[in-house]
Amino acid sequence: MPAPPVVILMTSNGVGMGHLSRQLTTALSGPRRMDAVVFSLSGALPRVAAADRSGELPGARERRIRYEYCPSRESGWLPPAGWRRALRTRYRSYRWHHYLRDRLVSLAAETGASAVVFDGVVPYAGLLEARELMPEVGFAWMRRGMWRPQAPSAQLAVSGRFDLVVQPGDLGGAADRGPLAGRTDAERVPPVSLTDVLPASTRQEARAALGLPQDRPVLLLAPGSGALGSVEETAGQVREVLAARGPEWVVAVTRQAIARHAVGGGERHGRGARVVVLDDVYPLARHLAAFDAAVGAAGYNSVHELLSAGVPTLLVPSVHHVTDDQEARAAGVCARGAALVPGTHGLEPAVARLLDPQVREELREACAGLEAPTGGRETADLVVDLAGRSRHTEQPVLRPQPGRPVPDARTPVGPRAGAELRFTSEVSVADVRGPDPVEHLLPGSSQVYRTAREREAGWLYRRT
Repeated sequence: MPAPPVVILMTSNGVGMGHLSRQLTTALSGPRRMDAVVFSLSGALPRVAAADRSGELPGARERRIRYEYCPSRESGWLPPAGWRRALRTRYRSYRWHHYLRDRLVSLAAETGASAVVFDGVVPYAGLLEARELMPEVGFAWMRRGMWRPQAPSAQLAVSGRFDLVVQPGDLGGAADRGPLAGRTDAERVPPVSLTDVLPASTRQEARAALGLPQDRPVLLLAPGSGALGSVEETAGQVREVLAARGPEWVVAVTRQAIARHAVGGGERHGRGARVVVLDDVYPLARHLAAFDAAVGAAGYNSVHELLSAGVPTLLVPSVHHVTDDQEARAAGVCARGAALVPGTHGLEPAVARLLDPQVREELREACAGLEAPTGGRETADLVVDLAGRSRHTEQPVLRPQPGRPVPDARTPVGPRAGAELRFTSEVSVADVRGPDPVEHLLPGSSQVYRTAREREAGWLYRRT
């Protein structure tokens, strides 16, 4: 039996876990059909890799999914001060696209990848340049729908430079009012959600795993990466309603490692319901049976996980995203009777309605009639077919040494700079956020690959 093809599943940095979760769903869908390498610009990648190692992602270890982190143009380690920092801050992509191009080419050569799948809004110039250097490798764009009407759509013109464009379905898709509505240049698949590929815990198991009481109703407050704005204010309003109408309820607040918001740790008491912080739980999709109701942002991930798990949900759409039309998504699922949204009188009356047992039962029944989120399986079929029609790159790993730029605004590293550039096969969230730049290597990488990566780092860093 032939070995499964190697596929690089690439994600942009994003502001949440959506890109990573969709690519993981693709990697975990169905029998072991691909040898997946997750290559991500997201600072959350180390958390996902840790979940794999600890067994929190059932099925991932058996598939031997590999992970490699790449700093994005936003998260690059900039010079601490002076004109270099000003230049790099103003021109975020300063030499970064060349760096990304060479990293992709080297990674494809090291792994023998025959396909690259990108999940993100903007296909970076470095990605497209790598595509030109590797014409024998299949390239796919997983392009999430529901763009805001005013979203910059010029990048849609690059769709034709991919061998395959996949658009995951959206439970609120009937309300799509943006530039992707009606486009016919993509393979449309059902919604993509981790709930389709991860075994669900029972209610008792989920509460034990999350440290929640077994004998009280629990409401999930899921602000994601902080898109709800003031999480403390939202949590306060929820607690006020529960204090008046459901004092027996407990509020469980999620906080991701890459979240923009801060929520106090541990359990909190005082006026309103008891609050338990779920600190950096991933994947929460396995444990949704723990919750009797939820209040959350209307991002792609949270909507399709919560509703596919049948959790009665009040959606509070964010209006701060440049591309994602959360208002339309929330309106679309609300029109199907599958979720609530705040009305003209604000959040508190909507939370009060969510506490009504009859309303929650009606929401569960509506969710049971929604289409199953099996898009990961169909995406995997399309990707494996693309890989079968392609072949791995024969591009040499060692590319020319990056030249010294004028002006040289690269980040100084070395003893005199006070910052060290570290090459490592293990990276943590703390490393990604730390002061010293890190070059992450696939575990077990060849010396040829390491040498190539040391050369490529010259696009961003200058040794002193």
